[in-house]
Amino acid sequence: MGDAAHGTAHAIERAAAGLWDAIGGASPGWLVLAVVLHLANQLARGRGWFVILGQSGCGAPRLNPRDAIAAWVAGAGVGGVLSARGGDAARLMLVRRRLPDTGYPVLAGTLVAEAAGEALLGLALAVIVLGGGIGAGLGFERETIAVVAVAVLVALPAGLVLRSRSSRARRLLAGLRQGCAALGHPGVYARGVLPWQLTSRLMRAASLLAFLAAFHLPVTLAAAGLVMVAQGGGRMLPLAPASLAAGVAVLAAGFPQATGSEVGVGVLAAFLVGMSTLLTMVGVLLATMVAVWMVGAGPVLALLRLRLRLRPARLAPGSDPL
Repeated sequence: MGDAAHGTAHAIERAAAGLWDAIGGASPGWLVLAVVLHLANQLARGRGWFVILGQSGCGAPRLNPRDAIAAWVAGAGVGGVLSARGGDAARLMLVRRRLPDTGYPVLAGTLVAEAAGEALLGLALAVIVLGGGIGAGLGFERETIAVVAVAVLVALPAGLVLRSRSSRARRLLAGLRQGCAALGHPGVYARGVLPWQLTSRLMRAASLLAFLAAFHLPVTLAAAGLVMVAQGGGRMLPLAPASLAAGVAVLAAGFPQATGSEVGVGVLAAFLVGMSTLLTMVGVLLATMVAVWMVGAGPVLALLRLRLRLRPARLAPGSDPL
């Protein structure tokens, strides 16, 4: 117990020191507004996910919006420390506590359906940013499209083979198909889910504008869009240093076109580190509070002790925490 407490204190001290170094010169009022807007972004995405859960048969009255939104916010906090997939796993585990008779394949399918709409909006943003010449020379869009194309070409035949040869695989695919039921009704999806996802995107853009103002950087919609693209490029790399380097490289390449001004690489790095560190710390705090509420204090404390023994917390500046 003493070792765990000491490890926790040391981790908090290191995180606080890094946070102060990164945001020491930032404007506190803009930082608070940015965090609030980013939280509104996650609340909107959680509400959209609840609609998708309902389309798959997992919604009200078996599940209320508060539980779905809380699980989504908690998953965002976990994802800021571990990875996006770790955040998804946390969402599924928390929601399943409210839906014990629903299989994980069904719940995983709802995340696939949610990601489909989010990817559509993200693609539209990328087209706007790149079409405007802001992203010239960034160089990761073609690689992203190639990876997605190869994954689809491999996954479709593999899914067909598994479906024909394994009853367990057939049940898995049936569950995923049920979870993706919302995609089978594009009109319902467009009316019930996309508005929440669009609201989420708008809140995220507003949050980024506030972060830019907090760090005394040019505040433009083009700059906010570029930061979104930079975060997407950073998520392609799982290691925190590589993720930060990718994000800073994207910003350094596109910032002059986006803002009409030259900004040093060190300033852009401090911006990404400060924003990500602050959102990660807030996200972890919210995730812990949600987990204690939905699971109980005992399991959460045991998991934190295990995490401290295994390895120190890892920050992924290119990720989308909270």
